[in-house]
Amino acid sequence: MKKTNKLSSKLNQIKFYNNKNFGLDDYIYKIKSKKKIYQFFKTSNLKFLNEILPLRKRYDFLFPEIYIKSFDRLNKKTKNNIFFIEDYFNFSGSFKDRASLISCLDAKEKKFKEISVASSGNAAISTAIFCNMLGLKCSVFIPKFTSKTKVTLLKKLGCRLFQYNLQYNDVVKKCINYSNKYKTYNRCTGINPITRDGKKIFSYQLISKFKKKIDYLIIPVGDGNIISGCLKGFNELYENNFIKYKPNFVGVQSSQSSSFYKQFKNNSSIPKKDISVSKCDSINVDYPLDGHFAYKYLKKMKGFMMKENDSKIIKSRSILLRQYGINCCLASASTFASLNSIISQKKLKNKNILLLLTGTGYKDIGEV
Repeated sequence: MKKTNKLSSKLNQIKFYNNKNFGLDDYIYKIKSKKKIYQFFKTSNLKFLNEILPLRKRYDFLFPEIYIKSFDRLNKKTKNNIFFIEDYFNFSGSFKDRASLISCLDAKEKKFKEISVASSGNAAISTAIFCNMLGLKCSVFIPKFTSKTKVTLLKKLGCRLFQYNLQYNDVVKKCINYSNKYKTYNRCTGINPITRDGKKIFSYQLISKFKKKIDYLIIPVGDGNIISGCLKGFNELYENNFIKYKPNFVGVQSSQSSSFYKQFKNNSSIPKKDISVSKCDSINVDYPLDGHFAYKYLKKMKGFMMKENDSKIIKSRSILLRQYGINCCLASASTFASLNSIISQKKLKNKNILLLLTGTGYKDIGEV
């Protein structure tokens, strides 16, 4: 494993959090034993991924199943093969569980007693659950716009909870200051590159589950960590010849929270703060913490970005619930909201289009 932080002087001058390497670290891995990866494809057991993760030990841990649904009536209507990836049948009901697990294990290996995380809710809940499982203390920093259901669950989990009437990036600053003062393990995305490695595990699971060619994979984007992790995983799979093609990747943001969309459209590897007032709390981010590597991997994999209005996203979740029985979080519905636009823009027909749904709707269904 090699840590890469030899970036341009311009990037190293970023002082956003008084940390010159903020969001600029990544780990590069060399796979020596493909047999282990093939064993993971068969078993979904963490112990076979030691070559692509920063952990020193091997852990016997089975990842929960991801479920993929398709509907003939939607396929006929769109003239494509649409697949919904329901990735919330796990411990906390969120995609964030892989990153939280790997971070908590890393913290245990490094002898930390407490983990701190800034989050709009899902990463906080996920981290608190794994901290309780592994005997770690957990301090959580959340903005005021976090859904009431998520706040209630965090309180019941017993973590130390700090809530601020601030934008997401300012809450992250509070978390960093706390971590520095009390010497806790910081699990914040972008700051901690291990979160990216945790989330890339999804790509390995998806390839083992979905045997057809993936023509398009549509991913909701907030701070950029999910899309950077997914694409890093696919890049590893492609470069090590586990797959022979690169899917087309599409990131989707809310028009009311489009910081990374603007960054990508401006061809900038440097994240910038922007106004964020989306009702989709999971992707309501004014500063994309993992914007540098989200940009890097999206460019490398030749992906692109879309944005959709909150009103359309809210309507899309209602359609998913009423017409297809899919109860995803509001942020996840952004992928469905963008579907027709992508099909018409790219003139798609008979393509396998996968929509990533990253969280359960039970956490925010009563909020909008």
